[in-house]
Amino acid sequence: MAKKAELFSEAERLYVQEHLGQADIADRLGVAERTIRYWANEGNWAERRGNFSEATGKTHEKLYKLIQVLTDKAVESAEKGEEPSQSQLYFIGKMAPLLLKLQNYEESSAPQKQDEADKAKAATRFEDVMQEMQKTLMQLGLG
Repeated sequence: MAKKAELFSEAERLYVQEHLGQADIADRLGVAERTIRYWANEGNWAERRGNFSEATGKTHEKLYKLIQVLTDKAVESAEKGEEPSQSQLYFIGKMAPLLLKLQNYEESSAPQKQDEADKAKAATRFEDVMQEMQKTLMQLGLG
């Protein structure tokens, strides 16, 4: 029974968070695909996957917005000849390299059915944020 609970939890994580298909999960865990299908229905994994994707997307969007706001404030301060706050500089400096990792994670964990328009929109948003970050870092002497 403990093995089933362990496999069930891992199968659920692979389906919900990693967006693997049922056949891939069955192969990876050495469980019959029919069992994975049963577990998915029993655990309502499809709905949980949708909720997880939505929540993750909202969190990432908020993070992008926060970085943009802080970047704008730092640029405004620099343009006025004022020193941006140390907390802003620290946050921007720490987040800049992580944005690429975040984008890679989003691309690797996104459902395969994401249409080309959504992919292009996400790529454009990421490029805009990265350009703004780079500009700010250069203006602040950190880039």
